[in-house]
This record gives sequence, structure tokens and C-alpha cells, in this order.
Amino acid sequence: MNTCVLSRRAASLIFAVAGLGGGLMFAADGPPGPLVFDQGRGTFEFIERLRFEDRSENFDFNSAARSPTDDSWFVQRIRVGVTWKPAPGWSLQAQLQDAREWGSDRPKVPFILGAEGNDSLDLRLASVTWSDPKNSPFSFTLGRQVLSVGEERLVGPGDWNNFARTFDAAKASWTLVPAKTTLTAFFGSVVHVEETHQGDGWKMNRSSADDLFGGLVLTQKIDSLQTAEGYVFWRDKKDNGPVYVATDPSVPAAARNAAAYDIGQNVVTIGGRFVRAPREGALDGEFEAAFQGGSVDRQTTAATGSYAGSDASLDQRAWALHALLGYTPPGFPAKLRVNVEYNAASGDTNRNDGRNGSFMNLFPSNHKFYGFMDAFAWKNLRETVATVRCTPVKNATLRVDYHWFSLATNQDAWYRANGVATVRPLNAAAQSAPKRAGDELDVTGSWTPRAWLALDVGWSRFFAGSYLRATGAASDADFFYAQTTLKF
Repeated sequence: MNTCVLSRRAASLIFAVAGLGGGLMFAADGPPGPLVFDQGRGTFEFIERLRFEDRSENFDFNSAARSPTDDSWFVQRIRVGVTWKPAPGWSLQAQLQDAREWGSDRPKVPFILGAEGNDSLDLRLASVTWSDPKNSPFSFTLGRQVLSVGEERLVGPGDWNNFARTFDAAKASWTLVPAKTTLTAFFGSVVHVEETHQGDGWKMNRSSADDLFGGLVLTQKIDSLQTAEGYVFWRDKKDNGPVYVATDPSVPAAARNAAAYDIGQNVVTIGGRFVRAPREGALDGEFEAAFQGGSVDRQTTAATGSYAGSDASLDQRAWALHALLGYTPPGFPAKLRVNVEYNAASGDTNRNDGRNGSFMNLFPSNHKFYGFMDAFAWKNLRETVATVRCTPVKNATLRVDYHWFSLATNQDAWYRANGVATVRPLNAAAQSAPKRAGDELDVTGSWTPRAWLALDVGWSRFFAGSYLRATGAASDADFFYAQTTLKF
């Protein structure tokens, strides 16, 4: 890496640290209280998140090549919202979001070369909710909203991403047994991020009737520690769009297109999960399994570019599994907790049998599950994880994760966190390569010194495995980030 690049990264890091320092100085005085109106029935909200990232070899695993993805940059998003409760049980919510990527060499087009991209001022939330739990077991939310199920392995906002995810949807809940059993139903469509180019003017993100998503979720609280949940999801996506396009000639032709919302599919997912919450001196655990049937479009074998749809569809037969066992030693001063987990998801073992065995990961929040470098999804995966975490001081958490990654089958691709982009082309070399992808070490820390201020920092290193060595460059990769979040 040349001196110019090192100097740029050093300067960026100085600004990131200065931003953290500024946040701490602000903490001493404290921000103003929330701005209210209509005699307290309405509240304004402001959230600003700024993250510095430094990435090396995260995408090509090739230290011999200089790529726009080997760089440092900032991603920032600002949310301004309002909640108004005009009458008992009724709540109206609206939120604007502006998301930007600063200082990177890659195009500011979402998903191109892994970019967060620019999504100028947009409508993130706009919904009406009715809920009166004291007098009625029913509640509903209608409009643009966040959908979240369980741990968010299949349905969540993906909040690590700068623009995150919302849905234009209707959601209704029915409390069958107070404080015990709840049935939730939803139906709608994911909101697509609109790419922003200079001179385009303002374009509102929108959903599409060509990508419908619905679900039923039954949640049973067994006792104060144990919860069981069953779910059925249905996704009907007519095609492989939208496709994002970069016009910058400096971007390699093969990388100028990206499809980020998965291939066309008509898939039903049936699954369930069980959770026993942590408690000092006792074992805790999690288990989740999901099975899929239906049909999907054929997938291209290319590592980059849009998915090439086909009239021929494949029968979907896929599964995924998560299991975790944890322990919190009693009386440990820093609240030590250790856990081991295993994650697996099927891949497609035969691309010529008329079936697809590659699990469709739907709309997950994958960053927090399969390594913080975002190199994997719950798809064609075998992963073992060991985690140690503690609370060294009040409102602070230190965490270390070590991941062992393999592919379920080398006849399917290695999928990144969005479940669409792949690491290497699925060519003859990949289909004869060892399945061992590599290991990842994640060291992260978080501190919330005030209710309105959160600080996060992390470093990750990926140790390249035999799959990468057999298919091309196999350099180890590094990722560092520092993040501040202000909320009031």
C-alpha cells in the first residue's frame, strides 16, 4: 500500500477520533430535551449516526491489487421524525432520512462495489397505529414501517446498513392470552432504495407490487426466561430487479450492475425458534430452524453483475438451522458470558436437477450474525462461533467472536451478507475447490455514556482459507470502524 493511501487513511482516522471526542465534550453539557407540541401529545425526534470505516481486501482478498473497495470512508445518516398521539390508542409516525457515503473512491450508487451509496432525503416511516391493550386484544399498524421477527435472521431492518430497510405494509396483532400468547400477521412490500445521481432531483424510495411479502407469527412466552415462536412467510417476487447501475467508466464493466433484492421467487418458509434467556449460574440457549418450498428463477453463476433471469424455474427445497449454548458464571465482576453456536444453511448441490437447494435468506439483519465483515449470509453455510463478552464498566460491553467458516457445498456460490452478491464466480475451479472458506476474528466494544449518546468501535480480521487459495487471490482481510450515534 502506498504512502498516499496511508496518509489519507491516517487523516480520516484523525477526523473520526476527533468526532468521538466532540461527542464526549457534548456529553458533559447534555443536549436539550425532546421538542414536544400539542400539550405533549406530539414529540419530535432527531438521530444522527456517523461511522468511519477502513477496509482492506474485504471484497477481492487480493493485496496485490489496488481496488476502490480497499479504502477508508465515512457513512452518515440523519433521521428526523415526529410522533403524534391525537387520541387515546392512536399514534401517527413519520420520519425522514438522509443517508450519505463520504470520502470513498467507489461510485456512490447503492450496492455497486459494496457501496452504501447516497440516498438523499427520503421518507423512511409514515404510519398510523392503533393499540389499546387495556381494553382490546387487537392492534394494527398501517403504512411505511419496520418489520422485525425474532432475532431478525429472516426478517429485520438491517440497521447496520446506512439506509436500512422498511416496508409498505399492514400489520395486525392479536393477544390470545394476555402477557403470554400473541398472533401477528403482516402483508406488504419491501421499500427499494432509489439510486441518486447528481442532477437527478429528488426521488422517493418506493415499494413494488412485483415483490410481495407476508407472514404469520405465533409467539408463546412460556415463563420469564423461555419463549417459543412459530412462523410462516411467503414471498412472491416476479423478477430479478431492481438492478442498480454505475455509469462511471473507472468501474470494471463486470461490476457496473448489481441486483440486491434477490432473484424472482415464489417461496414459502415455515420455521420456529426457542429461546432460553441468559441467567447467572445457568445454561441458556437458542434454537431456530426453517424449511422452504416453492419455486425460484435460475441464478447466474457470475460473481458480479445483475442476476440473469430465466423462463425456466426451479423447485425450491432448502433449509437453515441455528443453535446456541451459553453460560454466565455467577459472581463474576464484569458479568462474563461465554457461548458457542452453530449456523448452517443448505446450498444447491446440483445445478442441473431442476431443483434449487440454496436457502433464500429473505430480509435479514445479517451483520450481527455471520461475522462483522459481512462476508456471509444464512445461505450455503456451515459456521461455528465462539463468543466471550463482558461488561468492564457500567453501560459498556466488550466482545470477542471467533468464526470458523465453510461452504455447505462447492457446487453453489459463496454468498455475501445480502444473500445475493457472491465472492467468487461459480466456475470449474470453484466447483472443485475445498469448502473451507476461512476464519474471522471480531473484537468490538460499545459504550453508552448518556442515554442520547452511543459509541462503538470494532476491528475484524479474516484469515483466508483453502477455498480462496484454490479460486484466486487469498490475502487476509482487515476491517476497522468507529461510530457515534446521537439521539434526542
